[in-house]
Amino acid sequence: MICSILLLIILTSCVSGTLVVNVTQTSYQAEENHHITLEWTFTTNPHTSLDSLSIFCELLTDLKNPGLFHLHEGVEVPESQDEQFAGRVQWDKDVLREGRLRLHVSRLRTEDSGLYLCDVLTDYGSNSGRCWLNVTDRPQVIGASQPVVAFLGGDVILPCHVEPCLDVEELTVEWWRPDVPPDPEDPQSNYRYVHCYHDKQHEEDMKKPMYAGRTEMFTDGLKHGNISLKISNVEQSDQGRYRCQILQLASASVIMLLVEPRSVKPTDPGDLQTPEPTDETDAKVTLAFSSRQVVDSI
Repeated sequence: MICSILLLIILTSCVSGTLVVNVTQTSYQAEENHHITLEWTFTTNPHTSLDSLSIFCELLTDLKNPGLFHLHEGVEVPESQDEQFAGRVQWDKDVLREGRLRLHVSRLRTEDSGLYLCDVLTDYGSNSGRCWLNVTDRPQVIGASQPVVAFLGGDVILPCHVEPCLDVEELTVEWWRPDVPPDPEDPQSNYRYVHCYHDKQHEEDMKKPMYAGRTEMFTDGLKHGNISLKISNVEQSDQGRYRCQILQLASASVIMLLVEPRSVKPTDPGDLQTPEPTDETDAKVTLAFSSRQVVDSI
């Protein structure tokens, strides 16, 4: 009987002394320059002080394993942190007693992607947990890098797209002229655009009067990140800088439009065709437009 009791005590001690480390998520997805919270949980022992707790977290890579976080006997060791993460990692001390390790990583970089391993060591056992983090490039608005040339009275396309490819149908796209001063006779001129797409609608009443009925976007191309703008019946006053921006991405691009008198007509009838806004247009084809191709699209 006594032997049975002793055996039961030993077995109970082994079970209670087992340290289990888990992750709340096995994988995380985030964008560059955003922040993420990585969380691990581990079994606690009410009779053990945090002074006996040591934790080391690192990013596993082929070349090296940059240290993310180090806690030695309850005290943080910042010297063990790799310079890659310097000044970008915060942790919640209050939840550590509950068996939760929460690491807040800010200003994420694409090189932060990879497998993260956390080793937990206590006086009642040791174990580890892993999770995967994937950081993608933040989408950027990309416009034509060279001035776009148009003929007076013709049509022109100002190429602009989002890279990497992103469905922007739910976002707000604004085209406006940063070089056009406000109209003193129009108190709303500061809030008028060359073209505005908002809540899945083209806001005609928000256009500057000089562009009324003359601008279109490739609506079917929005799902592919194509936010190019077509201007019809080009006027001399259209010459200048055009800013294309998406508010939710906090990204914009400026395109220069030059207007020239129509002096030479294109001889190739195929060059006279202009893509209709209803046609599905690949977002990245806009980068392939040369200034000559844009002019010939009238």
